[in-house]
Amino acid sequence: MEFFWLFANVGIEIIYNKNVLSGLNRNRICLIFFVFLLSFLFFIGGPDDHSCRSFKAVWNLGHLLYYAILPLLIFSFPLKIVNNQVTRALIVVLITLLLGVLVEIIQNGLNRTPDVGDLYRNMLGASVAILFFLPNREFISRVALIALKGIVIILILIQLVPVGIALVDEQQARFDYPILADFQTPFQAGRWTGRTAFRVVNTIDRPGNYALDVTLTTAKYSGANLKYFPEKWEPYTWFEFSVYNPSMEPLTLICRIHDKDHNNEYNDRFNRSYLFAHGWNSVQISLEEIREAPEGRQMDLTRICSVTIFAVQLPHSRHIRIDDLKLF
Repeated sequence: MEFFWLFANVGIEIIYNKNVLSGLNRNRICLIFFVFLLSFLFFIGGPDDHSCRSFKAVWNLGHLLYYAILPLLIFSFPLKIVNNQVTRALIVVLITLLLGVLVEIIQNGLNRTPDVGDLYRNMLGASVAILFFLPNREFISRVALIALKGIVIILILIQLVPVGIALVDEQQARFDYPILADFQTPFQAGRWTGRTAFRVVNTIDRPGNYALDVTLTTAKYSGANLKYFPEKWEPYTWFEFSVYNPSMEPLTLICRIHDKDHNNEYNDRFNRSYLFAHGWNSVQISLEEIREAPEGRQMDLTRICSVTIFAVQLPHSRHIRIDDLKLF
């Protein structure tokens, strides 16, 4: 990353130094600089498992920017064989598809997660270049051009929705703290992840109160993971959460908590089993117990990053509701 920022500073200096650019095409140099700069971001930096939701959402928009700029660079050079505007548009689409697939394959080899959504955002960025920046009057009518531009703008605005939702919910989480999740405000379901179905529902026995309904499957591990929340727990003494078991059959669930220093070993996190009877059950866990849970170190209560409530190898599917995760 130090090289990345060094390169950025050098590039900015070149762009604004007229002596350096004497006799060169300033716009082309700028495009080369930004394309080269953005190319690094496909393989270095970026969000990790501990990054906030808004950062991840904004990062995804980089695909739009990159593939909107790349065609401008390509056609800033005099290419006589592609003077036809239809041909230019087809070349942009082909390059976007091939380069997008290649990047996803390389990222997979670098342990970065491939995302089909990235390919869609790539094409959306290419559409911006074709419809808004590259000459296109020769092969499309004015009415069709306006309609297509309107569609692309709407699709871009849709891509901005996750950013807005993440920013609003992150602000709400900071306002509600030390409540980590109570599902009384919109978008809280987005704080959770898991390989199972879950949704926010109105609780029958508590009118006006909402909880997270989770389907527990027969998979080896099945549950829900609270991933996005204020990470500084140190000022408090207890962590509490509630689980509703609608069945008369008792249910054993495990609460797992770890910090950002977690090494993915079982003995390096907090793991406790709890038996839940029919109805609502509340669990209170001492933060001192959480702090001392890892072997050979103390958990960093200023960097807590995950709370998971799950079952292990259930004989049949079950439903639970999770609510009122808070510190006190």
